[in-house]
Amino acid sequence: MLTSLSQTILTTLPEPYHDKKDVFTLLHFLELLKEEEDYFIGEQHNTALMITRLRKIFYDQWGWNRELIRGAASVEGRYLVNIVDDPATLSVPIPENHTKKIRHYSANTYQPKHRVITYRADDRVYGNTRVNQVPEIYKNDHQEIVLPEGYYCDIAHVLAGLDASNHQQVVSPLPSFLSFLNKLVPHVDSNIDIVTWLGDIASSSGDFLFCYLKTNKQPVPVNQEQRFIDMDAPGSDMLGDIDPYVIRQYYDVLTTNGRRITDIFSDYYEPDKPGFIFRQHRFSSFSKSIGLIDWNGDYFANEQQWLARYRKQLRDNVSFQVYSLTEENVKSIFLSLGIWLNGYQDVLKLDLLLQIFLNALKECIKRESTIH
Repeated sequence: MLTSLSQTILTTLPEPYHDKKDVFTLLHFLELLKEEEDYFIGEQHNTALMITRLRKIFYDQWGWNRELIRGAASVEGRYLVNIVDDPATLSVPIPENHTKKIRHYSANTYQPKHRVITYRADDRVYGNTRVNQVPEIYKNDHQEIVLPEGYYCDIAHVLAGLDASNHQQVVSPLPSFLSFLNKLVPHVDSNIDIVTWLGDIASSSGDFLFCYLKTNKQPVPVNQEQRFIDMDAPGSDMLGDIDPYVIRQYYDVLTTNGRRITDIFSDYYEPDKPGFIFRQHRFSSFSKSIGLIDWNGDYFANEQQWLARYRKQLRDNVSFQVYSLTEENVKSIFLSLGIWLNGYQDVLKLDLLLQIFLNALKECIKRESTIH
């Protein structure tokens, strides 16, 4: 019987319910991504803009534009984006595995919506010949790839983190012109955190709460909590959450006249490329980026202060998620406010989730010299 929770960062298995046969290799994915770059003629070396355009293949709904990466809201992607309850009911039905499930809850029950992307009628390459068709890069959750060393990584999370780093902001329900009031409302200091590792941890915590409420406030079994962690924050997601912090340190991703992002990914991820040295110490670099200092081989000097700081950040992140994943009515507001006011502490397990992530991160740092 499972008695404690764990967080995975490095994994040689795809995320739950994702078949290995549907996972592309890095090289195959980069070929598809390069085709997407080439679609925007003359913009391939506008690194910052291209990161946004590529990110929007995978993440481009109202919350991303209104709350998470406001600075890139006006950039138009290549494809049409629709959020639907059932893709089979569209005028041209789309198979469910060619969509991305979006977490959504009604009466505390998981009732996902589906994000569908299709070619526009005026696509510059295919014209109107692929209207209502889903591009290959989006089918079968192709954003999760297998790296040359055998680890699984969600490359769309890397793009999301890089785009957020190019448009840094506090995440708050207040508009930008009222940002001076952010301390008075739920807020997360860094949108990079919320679109990457902190957001994935928050997803696990939020699912603990929905399960608790659905079962008439019965304690959630440990094995069910672990299942939520494995689903919401699988190793491939977490590795994809860590790498943008590292890549932005060593590559100019904010330039408007630089390298293709596919060239940067190739340099960073492929064996025997110069980026190997950056990847070899990715976990140490990431730890420094999120404020962990003075590693002595077993622990960081400021772990307790770090946990206390990020507990508040995680709490507010969960508050945002719970509101956005429900019907966004008065009941949702009160539930989110309850989280912000430190309710449901025994259910949300914020401290524990942060601690097991920190534990996993420390284990990765200890074995960095063996990771290639």
